[in-house]
Amino acid sequence: MIGRTKIRVLVAESFELVRIGLRSLFQNHAAISLVAETSHIEDLFYLAVQHKPDVILVDLQLSNGNYAEHIAKLLDTCPRSRVLAFSQHDSEHVYLQTYRSGVVGVISKHHSCKLLLKAIYAIHAGQAWFDRHIAQLTRQEQLDRNTLIQRQIDLTMPRQPKLSDSERRIAYLACKGLSAKEISLRFFITERTVRNQLSTIYRKIGVKKQIELCLKAPRYNYFK
Repeated sequence: MIGRTKIRVLVAESFELVRIGLRSLFQNHAAISLVAETSHIEDLFYLAVQHKPDVILVDLQLSNGNYAEHIAKLLDTCPRSRVLAFSQHDSEHVYLQTYRSGVVGVISKHHSCKLLLKAIYAIHAGQAWFDRHIAQLTRQEQLDRNTLIQRQIDLTMPRQPKLSDSERRIAYLACKGLSAKEISLRFFITERTVRNQLSTIYRKIGVKKQIELCLKAPRYNYFK
C-alpha cells in the first residue's frame, strides 16, 4: 500500500484542537509526513502551490458554505493532489456536493484516527473513500449522468430511416453509382419498379437526387 516515500499531507482545519490532534497523529509517523497546516482558506491555496502535497485534508467548515467552489479551485491549482474532505456533519447533501466538486474522499470528524489513516492510504493509492451509503448515492448519480449523456447523444444523432430489405438493396446499388436500368437487370424487375422504389427511398432519407443519397448514406452507415 505504501512505498518508501512518505505520503505528504497538507492539513486545512478550522479548529485548533483538531489541528493539534492531527499534528500529534502524523508526528514521527512511519508512512505520513505533515508538510504544512493552516486554519484559513486563503492560505490553503498558497501552501498547496508551495508544497504540492500528495493529499490535502480540508475541513469543509473553512469555506463558509463555498466548499464546492473552493475545492474546484484547489484542484485547478494542484491537479496532482488528492483532496480528502473533513466533515463535521454526516449530511448526504454536503457529501454529494463535495463529491461533485471533485474530491476523492469524504470522512467524518467523528470517525477514529485509525479510519482517517486508512482513508489517506486509500486515496493516495488511487482509490475513492466514501462511506457505504454515500458511495451508493455517488454510483447512482454517475449512472444517471451517463444515462443523460447517452440521451443527449441520441438526440443529436440523425434518426435512421426505416427501409425495407428490397429498398436497402436498391439504395446500396444506387450508392455504388448504378442506374435504375442496371439495378433492374440485377434484380430481374422492371426499371419502373426500381424508379418507384428509389422515389420512396429518397422521400424516407430526405433527398431528391441519387447524388444526394450517396452523400447522405455514410451518416447512417446504412448501405453496407
